[in-house]
Amino acid sequence: MTTLLLKIKDGLSLPARIAGRSRLTYVLPMLCVVCLFAAGECRAQKILSVHKAKKQETIFGIAKDYGVTIDELRNANPAMREPDFVLKKGMLVNIPEHLESAGTPPGAPPRTPSPQTPPATANGMSDAAERERRLQQGYVTIGVMLPLHDINGDGLRMAEYYRGMLLAVSELKNEGYSITVNAWNVAEGDDIRKVLGDKNAAKCNVIFGPLYTAQVRGLADFCMSNNIPMVIPFSISGNDVQNCPQIYQVYQTPADLTAAAIEQFMQRFVNTYPVFIDCNDQTSKKGDFTFGLRKRLEAKGLEYSITNLNSGDETFAKAFRTGRRNMVILNTGRSPELGQVLKKLDTLTANNPAMKISMFGYNEWFLYTQVYGEKFRQYDTYIPSTYDYDPSSMRLKRIERDYLANFGGAVQYALPCFALTGYDHAMFFIKGLKKYGKSFRGMPSEKCHTPVQTPLVFGRVGNGGYQNKAFMLVHFSGK
Repeated sequence: MTTLLLKIKDGLSLPARIAGRSRLTYVLPMLCVVCLFAAGECRAQKILSVHKAKKQETIFGIAKDYGVTIDELRNANPAMREPDFVLKKGMLVNIPEHLESAGTPPGAPPRTPSPQTPPATANGMSDAAERERRLQQGYVTIGVMLPLHDINGDGLRMAEYYRGMLLAVSELKNEGYSITVNAWNVAEGDDIRKVLGDKNAAKCNVIFGPLYTAQVRGLADFCMSNNIPMVIPFSISGNDVQNCPQIYQVYQTPADLTAAAIEQFMQRFVNTYPVFIDCNDQTSKKGDFTFGLRKRLEAKGLEYSITNLNSGDETFAKAFRTGRRNMVILNTGRSPELGQVLKKLDTLTANNPAMKISMFGYNEWFLYTQVYGEKFRQYDTYIPSTYDYDPSSMRLKRIERDYLANFGGAVQYALPCFALTGYDHAMFFIKGLKKYGKSFRGMPSEKCHTPVQTPLVFGRVGNGGYQNKAFMLVHFSGK
């Protein structure tokens, strides 16, 4: 048994007790300010032309088209260095003269070795070539650029996510994988470009991060310049995935999930009789789903009924049909209203034993399974989701036991579980890279990992990056 203590800036210690003969390699460089510019670049730049930005153009693409570096372009356009800068159609972009001392522009053809060529490893190969050589030999290097601290909830949640990744790495190590983990604490407000100055960043086969939208652009530019996949594991704003081929965006917007849930309902349950129950919840945000579903039903000429939670039992019963399966849909995801609906359904079925009832619920209902799990099974409940936390899963129980044993505390009570999310993400990308090499895209045809909780299935977004399209209907069946 080997105990490793991962010391990270801001005082958080992540003890990782690793069983087995192989020892994990952790590289956690200190965050330090690195000068990114040569002395010669401090002189005034010469502006050769002005470019008018087109729709969906990127800083990387403009720099590549004009044969300048990204930093040269930003120096000539100071607004681009603002954290919230967004390149928009019609913007005028100064195109500077390229200086040889500035390095190689994006997409430039290989040149003979010189002081300006990309950084070389000890054997004289570029980082990209060395990274590819090692991957072909089965060595996978991952980078993690997230807030790994104990200052606030963001740090604690990301620390748990990271620990889940370490459990996956440990498991794969015991299976014979060769893995290096590089981790940086990138807190809110940090300039991620300072982290990217670390020599280990360019050695990664995949980088997980960042958590904050303001840091996406800097990391995306770096990953495009170095052709490194960049996994954004949690919610961010902006449309960088549409413009950056290296981005793998895991988060799906509520609008995406609502559209997927409606589509699944229309494909699987058109032969049921939908019963919408107005729960009088003025705070509910489920109208997009219920109104959208009703419109689709009406467009197909399909019947449905609407009743109210406050209706008397006789009036409530009139909304249901005998001889057909009734699919109950609430317009809220809250627990109190759900409990009241279940009581009314109990009364309804007691008075009408032959009544067939199913329910189509919401992701929040997973939080109530300890209270209503049996009722979900009784009423044949379907919950649309991007994850499935199954407490009866032996794999899930094992991972949670390993987490407690290795890190001295249980996982936080949150759904989806951050530790399991980190475990699944690490497993998916490490196994995918090992199996498919640099051609791995996470597409449905590339089978590499059966998820414990959080599935990943990526699809291309136009000519840009990749968006997670995973969608599940979790069925609570009493049969």
